[in-house]
Amino acid sequence: MKIQLVKVSTPGDFKSYKAYVGRPPQNIFSIAAATPTQHQLELIDETANQKFKPKRTTDLVALFAATPDITRTYELANKLRKKNIPIVIGGLHASFLPDEALQYCDAVLVGEAEQSWNQLLNDFEAGQLENIYRATGDIDMNGLSPYPLDNLPVYEHNGSWSVLAARGCKFKCEYCTVHKFFPNYRHRPVEQVIDEIRQSKVDYLEIHADNLISDRQYALELFHALKDLNIAWTGEATLNIAEYDDILEVAAQSGLNYLVVGLESCSKAALKNAGKGFIKLDKAKEYVRKLHDYHIAVDSCMLFGFDEHDPTIFEETLNWVEEIELDVVHPNIMTPFPGTDLFARMEKEGRILTYDWSKYDCSHAVFRPKQMSPDELEAGVQWFYDKHTSWKRTLKRKANHVKNLGWEGASYL
Repeated sequence: MKIQLVKVSTPGDFKSYKAYVGRPPQNIFSIAAATPTQHQLELIDETANQKFKPKRTTDLVALFAATPDITRTYELANKLRKKNIPIVIGGLHASFLPDEALQYCDAVLVGEAEQSWNQLLNDFEAGQLENIYRATGDIDMNGLSPYPLDNLPVYEHNGSWSVLAARGCKFKCEYCTVHKFFPNYRHRPVEQVIDEIRQSKVDYLEIHADNLISDRQYALELFHALKDLNIAWTGEATLNIAEYDDILEVAAQSGLNYLVVGLESCSKAALKNAGKGFIKLDKAKEYVRKLHDYHIAVDSCMLFGFDEHDPTIFEETLNWVEEIELDVVHPNIMTPFPGTDLFARMEKEGRILTYDWSKYDCSHAVFRPKQMSPDELEAGVQWFYDKHTSWKRTLKRKANHVKNLGWEGASYL
């Protein structure tokens, strides 16, 4: 069969953030890796500005999307239906709201799609396609096929690549989709991760995990193995990685130069009530400094709109991120995505303002905040962005990059 796998992306701030991160999307690449070789695949990543063009010869199109992109996904599905092209929809949003997604397609993939993808393909070829293919239990991370390197050039993703190391997170933050989609933390054998990196022949990549230090012993083993590869890499972990000198030192020696951490807020009360009280805000400056000592850049989103936030939070956060010298900051509105505990609570409290999924892009207030109006929340985030990106603050930040990371480290930002 000829199959098109599409990572749908709607123009806007959410797409810009994903483009900035510049990594191959896990969904279409994981599915491609799990597809039997007799099928012919085309991968299209709209985040990387690739254009999706349905072809007459296509037997099946699979569309993958998160909530901010699902409206465009449904629009594409309607156009494909008019061309009589069979459609499958998967990804976060469809996994949490499969009945909604099913109105626009022939079948929905729920959960980790590798688990049911081959059954779907077999049923489709037999003319017995079912409506919903639901993953049951955790997929075995041992023996996962590597991402295909011949479907999408590395340069489409800012010259970077991605290799999967682990899925899931042991923490249960109220606003997060990770533990809802991947209920249990699991990792791949280190030797398989290393083999895939060697096969990729790239010298800069993401070691993909929702939290690289969920299992500290695994992290140590992985980082030691990476030391022989002579690569530079980026990853995601909590800022608490700086507590563990042995892990931090070997991570730096193995090539870590850019770390995404989930600080989210400078409010202890907000983090505690969201299930993220394990973040030690009083040590944030010290921990960022330790990472800088190893020339590791620190990136974090800052979320606004927690129940504990009032209009003073914007200036307080601006001063705080400057004080601790965060290298990259992404200001966003905390968004209650479907499937999260936050969405369920907001809906129960009657605080959801719209079900227009296109507005669930972390730039719109889609719920009623407790201590400010939706307009005040949106205006406050815009104020933070304007102040943070002013030329004076930008110049100061660039100077700090050179001071903290050296010229080479600063060049990655």
